[in-house]
Amino acid sequence: MSDAWVTVSSYVAPLAAEAAFEEIVAADVARWHEAARESGLDGARHVRVSRQNGEVDVEISPELDAAFTPVQTLWRAE
Repeated sequence: MSDAWVTVSSYVAPLAAEAAFEEIVAADVARWHEAARESGLDGARHVRVSRQNGEVDVEISPELDAAFTPVQTLWRAE
């Protein structure tokens, strides 16, 4: 398994602080915290927000990514 965190959402940050923008980011983080809980993981340890170069990224740990992403199956439409 990779040790790299996975970016699940990426936003361009507003030039000035905006409460509405922070609410959007907080709602996204809360959704991933819930996904972590449903997977038996601690959201605080498996979800993070990275802010750099004018972008705000919501990232999940490799463990949450593995738990959240179902194993792909081969199927054929007929």
